[in-house]
Amino acid sequence: MKQISSISIFLVTLLSLMACSSQGGIDRRMYEGDIKFMCDESFFNVLNQHVFVFTRSNPGAYITATPVSETEAVKALLDDSVRLIAISRELTATEKEAIIQNRLESRSTHVAVDGIAFVVNKQNPDSVFTVDDIRRIMTGEVTQWNQLFPDSKFDHIQVIFDNRYSGTVRYVIDSICAPMKLYPGVSAVENSLQVIREVSRRPNAIGVLGSAWIEARDSANVLVRDLVSPVRIKKTADAQPFGPFQAYIASGDYPFFRSIYMIKTETYNGLCTGFTIFVAGQRGQKIFEKTNISPARIEERVVNVSDDFK
Repeated sequence: MKQISSISIFLVTLLSLMACSSQGGIDRRMYEGDIKFMCDESFFNVLNQHVFVFTRSNPGAYITATPVSETEAVKALLDDSVRLIAISRELTATEKEAIIQNRLESRSTHVAVDGIAFVVNKQNPDSVFTVDDIRRIMTGEVTQWNQLFPDSKFDHIQVIFDNRYSGTVRYVIDSICAPMKLYPGVSAVENSLQVIREVSRRPNAIGVLGSAWIEARDSANVLVRDLVSPVRIKKTADAQPFGPFQAYIASGDYPFFRSIYMIKTETYNGLCTGFTIFVAGQRGQKIFEKTNISPARIEERVVNVSDDFK
């Protein structure tokens, strides 16, 4: 009888601990374990900072973060190769249905707002464009620099994207070119750093990349803004131009921006959930504030100014 009683007490204690864990207690599964995380390369440099801080704060958490194209990230999620990705759109109805077919469920969390930046060579004095100028370049209506700037000493406009399957390309097609098509004469490299490198070498080039890279450094630790010039955009010909910087992205003054989503298919509250909560939470949003990406949640600051200046 004593043995049965001991077993009963053990089971009650175990169930109580499990109940505590599910009712407000700390579920260690969200802060421990090993997961793969795929992120759109155009803002990977910023999300990788989140991985660094989160794993240092949680020694039992191991996150293998990989920069990929948007297409690769979504494919991996649908194939169940990974259960957490970060891309600049939500899943389509067809993609969500494919996940359901795998007996999984997708959940997306809006974590930040990124800009689509355009950069030109340092030798190019023309770095202010209108929204319509950009549209005409991307659709091929304009192919020569002197069609926009009559005094330009450069000839053919060479457009360079970060990756042919990136979210950057998709944004330009859907939000800038539509209903027209993207000019087939554009080119694409493998990643954002290659865009920066190619534009810094080619005076006639204009590069397209995520604004997260504007305040970053290249592989040689050189500031990107020392290598290329970010283009400032005017909404109309008579409007004030704004660059692809955090304050202007957040205010909407810079016209080309997109949301960043963390999308997970984890079926329980595990490490994918814990990391997503961190990125969307106060500490994660503070990390965005220190980059050129705008956090999804901007905390209001109330400043009391005294009239008694001395």
